Amino acid sequence: MLETLGLSTNESQVYEMLVRTGRTDADRIRDLLRLGAGHVEDAVDGLVDRGLVTTTDDQPAQLIPSPPDIAGEVLLLARMTELTKARGALDRLAGEYRSAPRPDVFSGDMAAIVPDEEVALRYQQIQARARREVVRFDAPPYLVSESVNEVEIEQLAAGVRFRTVYDRLGLEADGSREEVLQYAEAGEHGRVLNHVPVKMVIVDGSTALLAMRSGESCTQPVVHIHPSPLLDALVTLFELVWESALPLHPMAVQPRSELMDDDIELLTLLLSGLTDVGIARQLRMGRRTVQRRVRDLMDRAAATSRIQLGWQAARLGWIVGPGDPMGPPRKTSVGADA
Repeated sequence: MLETLGLSTNESQVYEMLVRTGRTDADRIRDLLRLGAGHVEDAVDGLVDRGLVTTTDDQPAQLIPSPPDIAGEVLLLARMTELTKARGALDRLAGEYRSAPRPDVFSGDMAAIVPDEEVALRYQQIQARARREVVRFDAPPYLVSESVNEVEIEQLAAGVRFRTVYDRLGLEADGSREEVLQYAEAGEHGRVLNHVPVKMVIVDGSTALLAMRSGESCTQPVVHIHPSPLLDALVTLFELVWESALPLHPMAVQPRSELMDDDIELLTLLLSGLTDVGIARQLRMGRRTVQRRVRDLMDRAAATSRIQLGWQAARLGWIVGPGDPMGPPRKTSVGADA
C-alpha cells in the first residue's frame, strides 16, 4: 500500500510491522517477516533516509517508527509535488507533440491523426482518464478487438457515467447481446439507432476519438479531437442523436402484468429496429418463432401492423419514449486532467 509513496515492498512491510509492534530491534522484525538480514538492513536504511524510522545507539540498535500521520504526510506532500512537476512536464511535451511537424493530413491544436497501431491503446487511455461521463456512437466495423471493454466496466464501478448509441447492425452480430447486457448490468445507458452517423467516443466533453465509416470499412483514419469548435459540434451531434434514439435495454420497457420477461425482450429488440433474422439470432430461436411471437404481441395490442404495434405499445405504457430523463448530466467542475 505504501509503495505509492515511493517505498519498496520490503520498506513498506518493515514500516507497517514496526507500527504494529512499536520499538523493537531488526532481528525481531526479520523473524516476524521471514526476511533475510540484508533485506531488513536495506529496508531500515531506506526508512531512516525518509524519516519514517529512527535508530538508537543501543546494541542491538532499536528501531523506532515515526508517527504515520506526521512522517507519512511529509512523504505524501513530497510525492504530490513530484506529480505536479511531472504533470507540467507532460503538458509541455503534449504541446511539443502537437506542434511538431508530421506527415499527418490533419493535425495540430484542433485534432491529430492516431497511428493505426496506437488506436486500441488510445481508446483505452482516454476512457481511463474520464471523471464524469463517456458517450459513444458504437458501430461496426470495430477497430478494437477486445470482446469486452474492461475499462468501461471499471469506470462504471468507479461512478463514471456511460451513454452509448448502438448501430442496429452491430446489435445483430453474434454475441453482441450478451456483451451489451453486461454493460447494461454494470450501469451503462444504451440506446439504438438504425444507422449512427459516425463512430466516435467523447470523454467529459473535452476530448474525442472519431472514425468515419462507409459501408463495411473505415474510409478515414481515426482522429483525436482536442477542445475546439469541432469537439463542441460533436458533443451537440451526440445529444441530438441520443434524443432521437430508442432506449435499448429491457429496463426501458415498463413492466405490465400482461407482458412476460421474454415479451419485453422481444418487444425491445423489435422496436430497436432489428430484423427478424437479427432478433432470432439474439434470442437463439427460429425466424418463424419470432414472427409468431410478434404476431401475438400485435394481437394483444390490437395492432394491424408492426408500425402500429410500436404506437400502441407507447399508448399502453409498455415502453418509455426517447424523451425519458436520461439526458446529459448536470455540469460540474472538473480538474485539468478531466
